[in-house]
Amino acid sequence: MPVLLTVLGSGSAGNATLLQYGEARMLIDVGLSCRETTRRLRAIGVAPERVTAVVITHAHGDHTRGAARFSRRYRIPVHATAATRAIWPDAGVWSWGGLDCDVPADIGGFRVTPFEVSHDADAETVAFHIETAAGGIGFATDIGMTTSALRTRFRPCRLLVMESNHAADLLQVGPYSASTKARIAGERGHLSNEALARFIREDLGASVECVVLAHLSRVNNLPEIAALTCREALEASGRSDVRVVVSHQDRVTETVRLDVRPARSGSDLFPGRQIALPFQVPATS
Repeated sequence: MPVLLTVLGSGSAGNATLLQYGEARMLIDVGLSCRETTRRLRAIGVAPERVTAVVITHAHGDHTRGAARFSRRYRIPVHATAATRAIWPDAGVWSWGGLDCDVPADIGGFRVTPFEVSHDADAETVAFHIETAAGGIGFATDIGMTTSALRTRFRPCRLLVMESNHAADLLQVGPYSASTKARIAGERGHLSNEALARFIREDLGASVECVVLAHLSRVNNLPEIAALTCREALEASGRSDVRVVVSHQDRVTETVRLDVRPARSGSDLFPGRQIALPFQVPATS
C-alpha cells in the first residue's frame, strides 16, 4: 500500500495538497474554494467526506480561503497553531485541532511535526515534517529563506514539496512595484528558483527521491524555467536520479507515489529511533 501525495492546486490563487495512506487522508491547506477543492478531490476519486483532517500552514487567504466551509460541510477538524487561530476570527470551522511548533502530533493518520519558517504572515508560518509508512515527507510552500531547522528536518526525507516561486531576473524586470519586489525577494517573502537550487546543491539529503516544486508565480516564473533550474542543480550535485515534479495552479498535479519499504526490524521504519506509527504497516512477503 503506497503513500500518495497530490497537489490539488498551488500558487497565489489557492493552495491545497492531499496526502493519503490507506484510509488516512489529510489536506494541507484549503486555499481553493470549498467547491473547487471538492471538485478536484472527486476528480481523483476521493470523496471529500473521507478526508480525515486539515492542517494549515499560515493564515494568508490563499491557504485558508475554503477551509472553514470545507470543514463545516464535511465535518472535518482543522489543525492550526494558536497564533493562527487568534488572527482568524470567526472562522466557523466544524472543529479545531491544535498545532504546536516542534511538537510531533498524530493528525489524520500521520505523524506531523510543524516548525516555524520565515514568511511574512501576521502569525507564524509553519512547514511540516511528516512521518509516513513510506518514510519522511518535507513540506514548505511559503518560505523566504531556508533555515537551519528546515535543512535539518528535511535532510532524511524521501519526498520534498518546496517553494520555487520566482526567477530572480524575471521578478526584477516584472510589473510589480519596487516595494512588492523587495517583499517577495526578502528573507520573509518567497523562495526563488535560484535559492532552491542552492539548497539542492548544498543541503539535499541523500534519501530524497523526488522534489515537487510548489507555489510558482504566474507573473515572475515559468514552469520550464523552474524545472530546468532545479534539474541543473541536481545534475551539478550528481543527483540526476531525483525526480522533479512541477505543481500547477489551475489543475491537479500528477500524484507522487512512495512505496513502503520493508522494515529493517519490526516497525522500525526510521533508522536510529523507535516510533509508534498511527496506522498498520502492511505485511511484506
